[in-house]
Amino acid sequence: MKKSNLTFIMMGLLLFCGCDDFLNEEPDDRAKVESPSDIKELLVNAYPRSSYFVICEMMSDNVADRGFSNSCATAVTDDEMYHWKDGTDSDADSPFAVWTGWYEGIAAANYALRVIDSKPDQENYNAMRGEALLCRALGHFLLVNLWAEHYDPATASTAPGIPYVTEPETVAIKEYTRNTMEEVYDMIESDLRRGLALIDDKSYTMPKFHFTKRAAHAFAARFYTYKGTDWDKVVYHTLQAAPENFATEMRDYSVLNNMTIMEYMKEYTNPALANILLAVCMETYWNDLYQTCPPKNSRYVLSPAMAYSLFHPNSSNNLQRGRWVYRKEGTGTSVSSMVKFYAYFKNISETSNWGNTYVNMPMFTVEDVALNRAEAYTMLGDTTRALQTINRFLSMRTSDYDPVKHGLNMKRIITYFQEPSWDDQRPEPHYKAELDADKNKLYLMMAIAYLRRKEFMQEGMRWFDIKRFHLPVVHTLHWEGTEIALDRYDKRRALQIPQEAQKVGVIPNER
Repeated sequence: MKKSNLTFIMMGLLLFCGCDDFLNEEPDDRAKVESPSDIKELLVNAYPRSSYFVICEMMSDNVADRGFSNSCATAVTDDEMYHWKDGTDSDADSPFAVWTGWYEGIAAANYALRVIDSKPDQENYNAMRGEALLCRALGHFLLVNLWAEHYDPATASTAPGIPYVTEPETVAIKEYTRNTMEEVYDMIESDLRRGLALIDDKSYTMPKFHFTKRAAHAFAARFYTYKGTDWDKVVYHTLQAAPENFATEMRDYSVLNNMTIMEYMKEYTNPALANILLAVCMETYWNDLYQTCPPKNSRYVLSPAMAYSLFHPNSSNNLQRGRWVYRKEGTGTSVSSMVKFYAYFKNISETSNWGNTYVNMPMFTVEDVALNRAEAYTMLGDTTRALQTINRFLSMRTSDYDPVKHGLNMKRIITYFQEPSWDDQRPEPHYKAELDADKNKLYLMMAIAYLRRKEFMQEGMRWFDIKRFHLPVVHTLHWEGTEIALDRYDKRRALQIPQEAQKVGVIPNER
């Protein structure tokens, strides 16, 4: 567990661990937060600090069972998530660690807001208030999209969401109830809108690690994309987050692919890159540096066969009929890794050889913004702009891109995705009837999901598309020679509430 000299952020764990040690301390023994610099330091801890990579990749259709003994650091979590079981482990990438780590960030944001509220000159703290509100919104947004069913306006008023926490804890053990999905999304939207109006890019010394205006708009674009009811707002926020001709800001693989593997890993998550709008330093075993960590050393991996199907130019699974620029390592029976993540190791003390690994995770990127924009244009019926957006994206993801040879049009997209082999990939969001009534919308959405899966391979994003589009997942079991399936409306799509949270009144998900 991460520690901070601002001890009170641990109060967020009271929500789920039932620990009362902190509250038993004398007030003078606790860290004080008073000055603007104190609040800024506290807000560093308000960003999510635990990674969902392992959880989301293992549950998705990006991995297969290679049948090897699983000796990696996340072996238990890997196995439980691959089989869509309730999480029982507490390693850095487990559901328990993600749940507690994100609520810890929310606790830091709430404490910062309480301190700001106590100031007589609150207007001088507007930028900090805005950042705290955005961090609180982001933490709850990530939590609700893992531990609840996906948002559906028809059921949102009664469907269970998660506890939306807006105040610092002042008691050792407090009973919590789950807000409805409607309440959670309404509160996220409120915090997001208020925060966006207050933040000031000039208040940061390292802006890429904080919510700038562009990063906040990127968050808003994803929020409204996932909500699926306000597509005009998606367009607006994507245009604030990235220029219309966004291709010039996308990650440039013509540069990356000429680097050594070590250089490539470091550069992929370099916050200085134009495409990274918000980077968050997360504690995780998921990296491409250490051989004892996933994805390389897990039993459940992107298999060579899957990698061929998804990325090889000769594969039938090649929509634009060109060579993808994405780099991967692994051939034959070895693991296929996208070699995206360099790990930074930090010793737990100066005299110890033990420590934790950290990765700079690109939380919001220009590429994410572009694909959300394409979805919004699709759902607004603006096929021309949707295709323009997709083809701009492809121009930076296809080797020697030729708009005549590689560019997509509706005829090519429909011909490709109407094949029966794609039937199980037809999205069924709450606006399914609208897609079924308009084949352009249906097949464009399938094309965008196809591109997003490739772009964010081994970054966990595929799982969120699987949830919101209700896509089925089939996992192979190597030694048994059988398969297990997660149907479109299987309740296991929502992670089970951790036992520690259930003990303080958070009702578990149905199974």
